[in-house]
Amino acid sequence: MTGSLRALLEHGVAKAPDRVMIRADGAELSWSRLHDQACRVASALVRDGVKPQDRVIYLGKNDPRYFEILFGCALAGAVMTPLNWRLAADELAAIIEDAEATIAFVDGSVAPVVKGRLKTIVALGPHQSWIPYAQWCGPPQDRGVRPEPEHIAFQLYTSGTTGRPKGAMFANGTNLRVLLDDISVEWGFTADDVSLVALPLFHMGGLAWALAGLARGARCVLVRDFDPAGVLNTIESEKVSVAFFVPAMLSAICAAAEAGPRKLGLRRVFYSGAPISPVALTRAMAVLRCDFIQIYGLTEATGAFAQLPAHEHDPNGPLAHLLLSAGRPYPWVEIRVVSTSDAGDVATGEIGEIWTRSQQNLVGYWNDAEQTAKALTPDGWLRTGDLGRVDAEGRIFLVDRAKDLVISGGENVYPVEVENVLATHPQLAEVAVIGVPHERWGETIKAIVVPRPGAEVSPDEVIGFVRQRLAAFKCPTSVDIAATLPRTATGKVLKHVLREPYWRGYDRRIN
Repeated sequence: MTGSLRALLEHGVAKAPDRVMIRADGAELSWSRLHDQACRVASALVRDGVKPQDRVIYLGKNDPRYFEILFGCALAGAVMTPLNWRLAADELAAIIEDAEATIAFVDGSVAPVVKGRLKTIVALGPHQSWIPYAQWCGPPQDRGVRPEPEHIAFQLYTSGTTGRPKGAMFANGTNLRVLLDDISVEWGFTADDVSLVALPLFHMGGLAWALAGLARGARCVLVRDFDPAGVLNTIESEKVSVAFFVPAMLSAICAAAEAGPRKLGLRRVFYSGAPISPVALTRAMAVLRCDFIQIYGLTEATGAFAQLPAHEHDPNGPLAHLLLSAGRPYPWVEIRVVSTSDAGDVATGEIGEIWTRSQQNLVGYWNDAEQTAKALTPDGWLRTGDLGRVDAEGRIFLVDRAKDLVISGGENVYPVEVENVLATHPQLAEVAVIGVPHERWGETIKAIVVPRPGAEVSPDEVIGFVRQRLAAFKCPTSVDIAATLPRTATGKVLKHVLREPYWRGYDRRIN
């Protein structure tokens, strides 16, 4: 199945044509049914003038038809480009224009306004003016477009937490080959597994997780809307054995699971995507009672490139300190820790920016040579933007995002360290720490906290709590009480949104 979606599909049809591989809300796709539907999509794409390596937009929630379109694009040589349906109409229009797409598959219930150069809009649900998906599909003919190793298989747009979304490109012979042949093995999927796909498929976390499971014969159960109680019901009814969550999802699921007894058959839970405190992680392990595995990576590295295995999750034993680690890089991955001042390697245990090199690294950003050059060095290193250190055993310990580092009076303050302390406060449900301008110190620490339901806390009490546990220069000098924190679709706190009101009007934003 090496190196292309076509090869994965053909392998599945040859080995187990009638095996159901994808389920959602009663709908099922076997390998043979998926192949038939992918051929219908491919023949219609070619009929409508889509050429090899043209971008094709998917704008909708998790749905079995996503995979029909994904593999249909592969059979036509086109590039699947799923978009975040939560974006505003103007944001979506800008991305569609950037992708130079002429056709889109749209679920009008979540994206009712679609602008751009599109000539064809195919409706994934009832819509008065768009072409219904079933009507649009062509005959089940394989057009015979053969994939090349350098062909782009899919293009994902970055979340835009630091600026304009960029189209990250991933090729057959490098990114997809490693995902299907190597990462899927590291994640331990088996043909007996039932895999929960709860993350959105426009995100690398959801797409990579689904494809890795399919590559090993696991059945994928899709979650269209994340409702914690509903997800627990699905885990029970579908006999889900492996799942991948971001920390915000884990927290919500644990709260729902504590409401009543559940018969869960989970074998493994993977987690990633945002910082998680040891307190929250220990709670999740106690509630779900299965193996936990942390994976660390980013979209630009085809998802995970390092892993903390289950046996190193030991909250009450001698390895408890490893809960703060992101694990070791995979065997084929190289890691550097680079000084942010002179780009030289730092000593073992010292903090610098994590760089990684492997065939997982993205090909580049679509139509954006400048941003590609900022992300990738000429000799193939990907700058992650994460600050961290590597211990003598090769484990990565993340400190913070480089862009989130706060320099207050010449002292480096890493918000995650402060957030980990705040997360132990019994009355707080969510926390975020940012740097805000200060006339004397350049920046100072502000905490934004969300109390637990029914709890009451004061800014002074929160500040005092941290002062008992951290050095004075790391402590918040102000605290905002909020109802919610702004987050991306995968649970990352949008710190640039939190910072914006305080830095507005400043020519130089120290952070």
